[in-house]
Amino acid sequence: MKNSWKVLLAGAAFVTAGCDSDSSPDSPDTLPPAPETFSLQVVHASSNAPEVTVTVNGDSTLTDVDFKDASAELVLPTSDAYDIEVLAELPDGTTTPVITLPAGLTFDADTNITAVATGLVGGTAGQELGIKTIARPIEEIAAGNARVTVLHGAALAPAVDVYVTAPGADLATETPVNETLGVESLAFGDDALPSADVPAGTYQIRITVDENPAAIAFDSGEVDLADGADLVAIAVDNTNAGAGTMPVAGIPVPVSLLVVNSFGAAEILDAQTQADVRVTHAVPDVGAPNDATQGAVDVYANGGQVAPLDDLLYTETRGPLALPAGEYQFQVAPANTTNFVIDRTLPLEAGQFYDAIAIGSVAGMNLDLFAAAGDRRRVATAAKVRVIHGSASAGEVDIYLAPIGSTSVAGLDPVEGLVGIGLGADSGFLELPDGQYQVLVAATGTDTVAISAGIGVEAGGLYTIIARDPVAPSMEFGVLSIDDDPTP
Repeated sequence: MKNSWKVLLAGAAFVTAGCDSDSSPDSPDTLPPAPETFSLQVVHASSNAPEVTVTVNGDSTLTDVDFKDASAELVLPTSDAYDIEVLAELPDGTTTPVITLPAGLTFDADTNITAVATGLVGGTAGQELGIKTIARPIEEIAAGNARVTVLHGAALAPAVDVYVTAPGADLATETPVNETLGVESLAFGDDALPSADVPAGTYQIRITVDENPAAIAFDSGEVDLADGADLVAIAVDNTNAGAGTMPVAGIPVPVSLLVVNSFGAAEILDAQTQADVRVTHAVPDVGAPNDATQGAVDVYANGGQVAPLDDLLYTETRGPLALPAGEYQFQVAPANTTNFVIDRTLPLEAGQFYDAIAIGSVAGMNLDLFAAAGDRRRVATAAKVRVIHGSASAGEVDIYLAPIGSTSVAGLDPVEGLVGIGLGADSGFLELPDGQYQVLVAATGTDTVAISAGIGVEAGGLYTIIARDPVAPSMEFGVLSIDDDPTP
């Protein structure tokens, strides 16, 4: 996210201009009073919306604001009226308005305004995109206390109760915070709960389905609320990998918790959250032969064979498997042996999805296990496409996205960042408009196309394309397509 401080600097210039008057510097009471101000903070809480630009009175004050980002507080004069608009940033480089607030907004002095973009692009009734505004007076917090304001911003989650308790407290004997504050339950679209001051200390935050304390939709585990903290806690749709299972309902945990202070936001994951690992065999000359004539391998983690990953065939992908966060030693051996040909230690982070791809070749003596991580959140306005160089024989290459049916790269520019790339290079997820494309892989600096594959992609889709060596007996290079089917 990029912050452009045009509005803030304009206010600062106004104050400076007042100091440059003809008044004597020895007469401070002749200076005009400082202008009254309020603070404005913007939070992106729409789980299927792209990055956005926020304009204030026509200026692009914030750009590249992504889901779960929050700006720092902008301090603005109350003497002005404000026109505020949210623009979606599209994959072709243009923007389009998605939320426009009423023109000429004014705000009270000494107030924190937190503007939260919620809802879904294309959302059905009750889930539409919009802004929830939280107005909080700027007031001192008593020593030893923290202040918390709660908003239900998860469009896909039901009405809930919110519990803030001592760690391990039995919810059957506790009263939800919303009921303590006079609110029977908290639903998406409702205003934020009134701010509550609580003693600083260690707490457990749990969100349950309304009137069903056993149906826990989110469990923070132990969290510390610091002395003097002034926080906005926003339940958002859970787009993280490795989600745990919600008791009673038996579905993936539907929310995570975004905690916003004056400087930005941090996410608290549900305590059950693990990492997801998906494994692909892209080594053409390793593995024990089997009935399919493809080399089969077994995969081990921290010394133990991973049962779902035995007899993994060349070009095959399996998973994802949920693993607790931590450091893992992954080893790969020809099936039914412990003759390890790959031995790689990888750190796994809770909430992250990893594509673990066995790459290289025995002949090239460059075997490795490559881990590609990335933001797999689906975006309603773009297809997300990732290209990975997994062909051990191709050497360094340039990768192109051309009009469907293209056979030559002459006159074309490679994808930015995919020039002269070696084995294991990863484009990351690129956002593309709907359409059909030809993926062309050429030896670096030449027009010699080694791999060509047509793909068709749609907005909201997720596509991972891995360049691979030939599959015997064929001598043709090709691609592996995992995630959504990109067949044009």
